[in-house]
Amino acid sequence: MKVSLRVSVKHPLKALIVCHAGTGVGLGHLTRARVVARALRQELDAQVHLLIQGDEVPLDAADALDYQFLPIQASLSDAIAAWARQHNPQVLVFDLHPRQVPPDIDTLLGGLRQRGHKLIAVDAMADYSQSLDLVFIPSFQYTSKEPPVEPSKIVFGWDCFLLNVRQVPNPWRVGNNVLALSGGSDVTNLGQSWPSLLNAVLPLDSSLHWVTGPFAQQPAWPQSPRISMCNHMAPAGLDALMVNANYAVTVYGVSFFELLYYGVPTVVFSPYGSKDNAELQAIGEMGLALLADDEIDASAKLTTLMADEHLSVDLSRRAREKLAVLGGHRFASHVAALLEPH
Repeated sequence: MKVSLRVSVKHPLKALIVCHAGTGVGLGHLTRARVVARALRQELDAQVHLLIQGDEVPLDAADALDYQFLPIQASLSDAIAAWARQHNPQVLVFDLHPRQVPPDIDTLLGGLRQRGHKLIAVDAMADYSQSLDLVFIPSFQYTSKEPPVEPSKIVFGWDCFLLNVRQVPNPWRVGNNVLALSGGSDVTNLGQSWPSLLNAVLPLDSSLHWVTGPFAQQPAWPQSPRISMCNHMAPAGLDALMVNANYAVTVYGVSFFELLYYGVPTVVFSPYGSKDNAELQAIGEMGLALLADDEIDASAKLTTLMADEHLSVDLSRRAREKLAVLGGHRFASHVAALLEPH
C-alpha cells in the first residue's frame, strides 16, 4: 500500500540526480537514478532533472524524465555547480561510478553544502560521508573495508534495493526458458564465448534468451545451434523477459536482484575479480541463488538447477521473501526526513 509522505518545504520540491552510464560503466547507475527519480516524483511530488555523464542511450518514454547527457570528457563538477546555481534544487543525489568520481568532489560538495543543498550519495562515496547528508546503499550489507566516518548517515538493508521493476512477480513454474545476462557493457567479453558454451551444455529443449546490452559487442553466435537461441538487442527493459524466464544465469549486478525480486531461480557469478566475494558468500549462505566461479561453472550449475524442481522452488520462494519490499519508498522517506525543519 502506498504511504503518502508530507514534506514541509516550499513546493515544488526540486531535485538534481547525477549518474554515470556508458561503455565500461554499464546501465546500473542510470537504472537506479531512474528509480530514485520515480520515487521522488510519485511520493514527494518533486520536479526531477537527471544529469547523465557518458554515452547517450535512449530512455524509456514512459518515465517522461527531464534529462541531459554530458560527454565523459566534460567537467562533471562544473556542470553540477552550474545547474545548481541556475535552478537551486533542495536535493542533489549522486549515483557515480567509483572510478569516475570527480577529483575535485570535496570542493564541489563543500560549496553545495554551504549554499544549503541537501546531498545524498547512492552506493559509492561513503568516504565522503562528512560532506554528505546521507549515503543510501542499495545492498543488504555494508561491504567497505573501512568503517564509515559517520555511521549514522549510512543506510542499507534488504528494503533499500532500487530496482527498476514494473510487473508483479508470478509463482515460479517449470519450463525451458533460460535468460542469460552478461551486463550492459559486458566488460569481460563473455559474449564471445559464453553463448556457444551454453548451446553445448543446456538440455535440447531449452530456449536461450541472451541479452546484449547497449554498450556490449555483438555476441559470437554458434553457426548451427543445437538449442533454440534468441539474441535480444538492448531491450528497453528486462521485465517481460524476467517474468517469462523459468531459469536465469547472470553476472553479479543490479539485474541479479531484479531476478530475485521476480523469483527466477538463478545461477550467479562475478567476472570482476574478488570485489563481490563477501556479498556473494552471504547470498549463497542464505540460499537465494547458486554461486559459480565463472561462466563455465555457471553453465554446468545451470544444467543442474534445471534438473532439480525442488531446488528451484526453494530458491524462488526465498528470493521473493527477501525482496518483498523495494527501496524507492524508503529512499523517499529519508529525503522527506532531511527536508523537515529541525
